[in-house]
Amino acid sequence: MPITTEQIKAIRQEFARLKPATVTLAGHRPMTIKEAIFALAPTLERMKKRGFETQEIVERLHEKGIDIKPPTLAKYLKEYRRQKDSQKTKKRDTPPPPQSQGSAPQKDIPMNRQPSSYSGSFVRPDLPDDEL
Repeated sequence: MPITTEQIKAIRQEFARLKPATVTLAGHRPMTIKEAIFALAPTLERMKKRGFETQEIVERLHEKGIDIKPPTLAKYLKEYRRQKDSQKTKKRDTPPPPQSQGSAPQKDIPMNRQPSSYSGSFVRPDLPDDEL
C-alpha cells in the first residue's frame, strides 16, 4: 500500500500533538535507576576523584531515594565511561601516513631495461617485451 505525502503530513501533525503516557504531574518522566546513574555520572565521577568511596556514594544516593548496590553502581559508571570514550573516538578518521620527503616514488622501469646497478636475484627475461 503506497503512502502519500498527504498521509505523511497528517501523521506529522497528529504525532506533534501526542503526549507521552508516562508523564507525571510535574511534567517529568520517571527514570530507571540506570538512567538516573547515567544522568548523575559526571557528578559521581567527580565525587570519586575527590576521594569518596563507592559505598559512601551509594549511601548518599540512598538518602535521595535511589537504591543501588555498590557493584551495580560501579558497573553503571564503568559502562558510562566506556560509552563516553567510544563517542570521543567514533568519528575520528586516521589520516594517511605521511610520505617521506627524502625519497621520490620509483618509476616503473621495464624489466629488460633495468639499470646495471641491479644485481643479485633479479630475473631478466629471455625475450624482449616487443617479441612476446
